[in-house]
Amino acid sequence: MSDTSYSLKDSSIPKLLLSYAGPAVLGLLINALYNIVDRIFVGQFVGAEGLSAVTIAFPITLLQLGFTVLFGSGTGVLISKYLGESKPEEAEKALGNMIAGLLVTILLFTMLGLLFCRNILQIFGAQNELLKLSTNYQQIIFMGFPFAFFIAFEFTCRAEGNPRLPAYLILISSLINITLDLVFMKYLNMGIRGAALATIIAQSVNGLLLIRYYLSGKSLINVKWNNIRLQKNIIFPILSLGMAPFIMDVSSSIQNVTANHLLLQSGGTFAIAAMGIIFSMNVIFQMIALGTGDGMQPIVSFNYGANRPDRSRKTLLYAMSVVCLSGLLGLIILELFPNLIIGIFITDNEDVINVARTALRLFALSLPFYMMQIVATRYFQALHQKKTAVFLAILRPVLLFIPILYSLNWLWGLNGIWISFVVGDSLAFLITWYLIRKYRV
Repeated sequence: MSDTSYSLKDSSIPKLLLSYAGPAVLGLLINALYNIVDRIFVGQFVGAEGLSAVTIAFPITLLQLGFTVLFGSGTGVLISKYLGESKPEEAEKALGNMIAGLLVTILLFTMLGLLFCRNILQIFGAQNELLKLSTNYQQIIFMGFPFAFFIAFEFTCRAEGNPRLPAYLILISSLINITLDLVFMKYLNMGIRGAALATIIAQSVNGLLLIRYYLSGKSLINVKWNNIRLQKNIIFPILSLGMAPFIMDVSSSIQNVTANHLLLQSGGTFAIAAMGIIFSMNVIFQMIALGTGDGMQPIVSFNYGANRPDRSRKTLLYAMSVVCLSGLLGLIILELFPNLIIGIFITDNEDVINVARTALRLFALSLPFYMMQIVATRYFQALHQKKTAVFLAILRPVLLFIPILYSLNWLWGLNGIWISFVVGDSLAFLITWYLIRKYRV
């Protein structure tokens, strides 16, 4: 038995969760800087319209992330299970199928994105100057998508017992992104195009270094050229296991597009800019929850494969406790210091500041519920409870949020949109907790 296998099966759960989730959370938080730093620089150097343009385009990034997670997360679960069953050759086949699937997706996604970028943004609600700015930004982002998709290798690194490497690489690429944002936007006056260019260069560095790791022979499981093909008996389980987080990201994209349309009607560009600030805060806490869930996944999947359900349940309880406390801390910070946070993004537009202050305080109330629901969805995925995981993935953003959004917007206008986050997340968590208790997983 390898050291990794022994660790996952017998080591202390809190210690394991810290060693796996810690680097995953750190890496994802640093990765979140891509969008946050873009918004900060765009807000400061382009203004409210630039911040609105990046926010309008954000659902496309969520969709791309969804496909990345579809392959990466599904493959990670499968690799962890195979390693738990002492089947490294099967794990290598899963890795090869992931690469083949990514290559096909990259080709289709990038071509369609470049061809129909403007049309997509018009569907999302962009018009006039907002359409021009968001198109300038997103066309460049599409050019970097081939490398952005290779972030899927972060999941396989964690699954094979190397959670630190993705965190290190994301740190390097994020520092590059921040530096280039400063150079392109402040010193070269490239505007919103500079933000997009900085992002794709940084993502390219990250993607290339991940590919280099798997071609270097230093990884636990290796890339074998004869495995880089689509095999029905492997790619279908990968897609099935990755479907829940994929649907979660796609559903979040639909949720954001729907909210943006109503925000434009109820509050115009100022409301969209305020939503951009909320997205930036949301992504921080979302990454904490996702990182905890991703760190939890190999522990749960391995012990599922090793027939140790007691350790899987303990891992869930520790993970839920971590994100609940994180959400409560975030709630306190956002309630006490909204002006300080808003000032990071924009300082010269009182209309945006006033809208964002109310929005941020209402949004903060949903954080603990939102974060625990994300972890629970990852848990069901790790246990191969595919139908339950998929149901939970669409529960919050589609089944609950969209009807609540329209209802509360009709009742209370702009404030109803912000309140819908609290109501939707609270109900989603209650249903999720009921399922955990019902199935005693």
